[in-house]
Amino acid sequence: MAKLRKMLGDIHSPECTAMMRLIETQSEATLACWALGFVQESIAGIYCKKAADCQRLCVILDACLKTALQSLPEKTMKPLIKEANQIARETEDPIAQAAARAIAAACGTLTTPTNALGFLFYAAAAWIYDQSSDFTAEETDALTRQFWRQAHASLSAQAIQDEPHPAKIQWHC
Repeated sequence: MAKLRKMLGDIHSPECTAMMRLIETQSEATLACWALGFVQESIAGIYCKKAADCQRLCVILDACLKTALQSLPEKTMKPLIKEANQIARETEDPIAQAAARAIAAACGTLTTPTNALGFLFYAAAAWIYDQSSDFTAEETDALTRQFWRQAHASLSAQAIQDEPHPAKIQWHC
């Protein structure tokens, strides 16, 4: 079996570019709520299926989601976000690690709104490799594009039309 990639997606693809444009129109709160909800719905199950102990990371995810939904001060979550990143680094299974990195990055949207894009690269890897690690490069690319379109549709469904206070986003990619 070939070594699995940590992330899947092309920053220059139409799907990624469309996601970036949509992210630019939304508030930090909307982005955080969406990212955390997305990983809880789509990625946390993959992590729990593959990781020996999923409890710690799930507790952190729940705390971050509660913070986002209740508009609590985000800075109080920095130690938990740091712990989530540490858990991801310690995870050995490559699929579980991709899922853990996606969850940790989504938690990071509380303080860094550009993570609303970054977590998707890890999430795509977790989602696709959970289905099979034996896809051809063409199949993997097609599934990656499908995943990004699904993520775009998910954020579009939660997006606030004409958001009066969009996040100040500066892409460094």
